[in-house]
Amino acid sequence: MIDVNRYAAYYWLNRITRGNEFTQEDLKAKFGGAEGVWNAAVKDEIDYTSFISEKNLEKCDPKEIMKVSLWVMKKVSESGIGVVCRDDEDYPELLRETQVSPAILFYEGNIGKINRSKSRLAVVGSRKCTYYGREMCSKLVTGLKGKNICIVSGMARGIDAAAHRAALDAGMFTAAVLASGTDVVYPEENRGLYNKIKEAGVIISEQIPGTQPLKNYFPARNRIIAGIAEATFVAEAGASSGAQITANCALNAGRDLLVMPHRIDSVEGAGCNDMIKDGAMCVTSHADILLALGFEPEERKNEPYLMPEALDQNQLKVLSFIRKNREADEDEIAFETGIKSQEIKRALSALEIFGFVKKDIGGKFCAK
Repeated sequence: MIDVNRYAAYYWLNRITRGNEFTQEDLKAKFGGAEGVWNAAVKDEIDYTSFISEKNLEKCDPKEIMKVSLWVMKKVSESGIGVVCRDDEDYPELLRETQVSPAILFYEGNIGKINRSKSRLAVVGSRKCTYYGREMCSKLVTGLKGKNICIVSGMARGIDAAAHRAALDAGMFTAAVLASGTDVVYPEENRGLYNKIKEAGVIISEQIPGTQPLKNYFPARNRIIAGIAEATFVAEAGASSGAQITANCALNAGRDLLVMPHRIDSVEGAGCNDMIKDGAMCVTSHADILLALGFEPEERKNEPYLMPEALDQNQLKVLSFIRKNREADEDEIAFETGIKSQEIKRALSALEIFGFVKKDIGGKFCAK
């Protein structure tokens, strides 16, 4: 059960100051904390016109907002949903350092474990991700296993879901930040994932329980994702992807931006390549992520990122031929396999990216 009166005071203070942290801190300093401001308001000792315009004051009655705040916190307490405010020990410590930190957060799960993690990594990307983006994201996140790293994402379909699942499968702690209330699952297809995160990780939102995921809540949600973590890793992003909003939030908070490169003819990865051109750190191995998070450098393992079963028929046929003959050029492969030259090029390109083959100086391909 939460302290209803205490959190009602914080919620009310955030409402009447329209989320302005500086005004909140000034009032708390003057009256002795959020509850002190609340008590002063009850005694009519606050000059609201010093921080609320007359126009806005006409629209909202602070006393009525008090009633609403108490009602909200009573409902939250009855539901068993947790609450932390900016002054609490369990409030995400790195988020507190940003200039856009929410005054209050609702959560389900173990929010205190975020601060107890050795490091925190935000992972974001396209909802309509490619097979390559999803598999590489999963592989890179899995490579962080055993380092006590918290994986933070938004539980959207695509890259977000892949990052959460990879973390859970690897026994890592993960935090999902929602644009809805913590009790609203969106998208519905992620309900199973939502239940697993709530049990083994934590679900977080600044929206009150029952809030539906409106479009304008997502950019605000993204600032929390970036704010919780030391670095943000963009696994896949188009030229106008929502992941770029999170990337900008990370940069504005002075955090590192890590980006996975994509083929230059990949529309789905154009945003990633643009970020790298603009100075983001290029990630080609989980060792790059660990280095950015302050861990000791790891030796790169020259091993494929995917299992052979994940390859398509042309890729499998080309790989089998190369392994059988130790090395081969494009013409030899095309002649012996009967695959069209353009398809050979695509298959070889994919096999290089996935780490199954490499090209020598003479232009021949050999298996790794």
